[in-house]
Amino acid sequence: MKNYMQKHKISLIFLAIALGVILLSSFFGNMVQNSGYSVKVYDLRDVTASDYLGTAKEDLLTSDFTAIGGKSTQVTGFVESGLLFVPKSATATNKAPAVVLTHGYLNNREMQLPFAVDLARRGFVVLAIDREAHGNNTVVSSSSYSSSYGSGAYGASMYNAAAFLYYMDCVDQTRIGISGHSMGGSATNAGLLLDKVAREAGGTGIIAAGLVQANDASPSSYAEGVSVGILKADDDEFFFKSKLADGTPSISRQYLNSVAAAQFVGLTGYGNTADAIQVQNRAVYIDGKVTNVEFGQQAPKAFRAVYEENEIHPLNHFSTKSTADLITFFYTAFGTPAGRTAIAAGNQTWWIKEAFATMGLVGFFMLVLPLADLLLTIPCFAGLKRKDEEGVDRREILPALKGVRKHVSYWIAGIATTLFSGFSIEPIMAGKWANLSKLFFTQNTYYPQDTTGNVATWAIVCGLFALAATFVIWLINTIINQIKYKEEAHLYNEHPFAAAKIGGLANFAKTVLVGAIIVAVMYLIVFINWDIWKVDFRFWTFDVKVFNVYYMLPAMLRYACAFFIFYAINSILNQSYKVKNLPEWATIAINAVFSVFGILLVMLIQYGTFKSTGVLWQPNMSLSYIVLFPIIPVLVVATILSRRLYERTGNAWLGAVVNTLIFTIMTVANTSASYTFAGFFA
Repeated sequence: MKNYMQKHKISLIFLAIALGVILLSSFFGNMVQNSGYSVKVYDLRDVTASDYLGTAKEDLLTSDFTAIGGKSTQVTGFVESGLLFVPKSATATNKAPAVVLTHGYLNNREMQLPFAVDLARRGFVVLAIDREAHGNNTVVSSSSYSSSYGSGAYGASMYNAAAFLYYMDCVDQTRIGISGHSMGGSATNAGLLLDKVAREAGGTGIIAAGLVQANDASPSSYAEGVSVGILKADDDEFFFKSKLADGTPSISRQYLNSVAAAQFVGLTGYGNTADAIQVQNRAVYIDGKVTNVEFGQQAPKAFRAVYEENEIHPLNHFSTKSTADLITFFYTAFGTPAGRTAIAAGNQTWWIKEAFATMGLVGFFMLVLPLADLLLTIPCFAGLKRKDEEGVDRREILPALKGVRKHVSYWIAGIATTLFSGFSIEPIMAGKWANLSKLFFTQNTYYPQDTTGNVATWAIVCGLFALAATFVIWLINTIINQIKYKEEAHLYNEHPFAAAKIGGLANFAKTVLVGAIIVAVMYLIVFINWDIWKVDFRFWTFDVKVFNVYYMLPAMLRYACAFFIFYAINSILNQSYKVKNLPEWATIAINAVFSVFGILLVMLIQYGTFKSTGVLWQPNMSLSYIVLFPIIPVLVVATILSRRLYERTGNAWLGAVVNTLIFTIMTVANTSASYTFAGFFA
């Protein structure tokens, strides 16, 4: 044992460092999330108030939703998947206000943690929930609730989460709010509608305030006496199109001057000129008039407010400004929780927690190389280690083409590939080639997710294009060399696909097994870490999180077969460029730039146009580019891992397997489904 540790000391040290980074980031991230352990965090899965809180069946509310096509139903207070934050100051004798938070389309409950952390820190009980078919919520559609909730079914999970809080003995039943982002904003509107219908039918109102994030308001859905706000980006990709007072169509950045804003806050009597409407940003409107409310104090009666920040749609839930607005809204709606002192809205700690989560993300990826090194010392896998040929590094024999032509060839292929990857996104994801994904995927229980198939199709097409471009350039150079050097042509021919050599099917099978073990160990650490600390590893939408293994793993492996085509090509071609005397880090950086430049370029055009004009360059891509935000770090990390793993094995396949598994799992765990996931043998 001592000899083993001595022999593999460097790998063990790096493994210890990676685990140390994860441990420290999780410990301190947990400390911030729990506000110095003054807040308890619970992971709720498939619970109702009866079984979790011990609420007696006869004490559950019965609400009548027949006015919207539902029926009289017992509101059980169910939570399919939620993170519950309970401050220690909230007790049965010192009841606290409470807020339900939820995310937007293709996101998960953890996306609302910035709001949850800073509300809980201020003494609010907070419940952040997964929407249907998102995150750990295995219910496929809100239509599952339509028989009980009618046309308000979209808000059923929001309404029942509010009811769950209502049944908690530490919650002030008169001060419960809800807030959701984008699709969650629609759920907020629908939840408020359910509450209104219940009140009008003589039932008990349980929602006193709602903040609609990144979505249009629905004033007809709000009961009298309920405070409602809107949190929006100056330029929103999807919502807030209305008209000015003179009838001119308006865009998102003109919302505060629009008829929709005037109707929302209750303004009347304005003229018919383009600038007749001037709704004040962040002002409290009571009965259509601006009312001054001291920070931390509860408004004297129900109010309306619009909070607009210089952001885009997906930044609303990852912003200190928007977080300050949400804090301000719920302070104004409910006042400062009893026994607490108001904390300035700009005094926030969520970003510190997110910084530690990013640190944990780095630690997660640091695990790959030492795990690979240690696994390759096991006798049955040792044959996969790179063997130098007569003392020559195999990396040196890959780019045998000499002189200027070698570099010109590489740059032509790289530029063509990166531009194709960027400018093919729109045709494949939303344009004239949009049906191409049907050749690879038919969305069903085997491939149930809404966007994963489209992303995989785009990746496959880009990979095949890169392969074709490299082959054509190789063929041209081979012909030139044959003409120019004749018998010595083989000394100058390039070998762009040499990294694919692996030495037989047995070696390939062992490589797949090693890659699977590496990723399995990494995710085992993720699950253990979550169980202890209730923190994941993330930066914004680029995150590694726990998932329902039994439910999702079969689909992950099916999608992985498709993504493997891309990551295999990517890994092979990543090895084909090496300049003598150029440091390895510089080579990796050049390859990484080529991997993402085209994608960054079209995104810069999209959002540069958007911020300068208020209108998107490609309006049909309002969602697809947001979906691909995480692809930038994915491709950079994939480039690094594939090069480093090649150094250990002398072939590109281990990098391809590891990248495929990690990034397919991340993708499938972080998006939505329209069908129930089929099992392995379904």
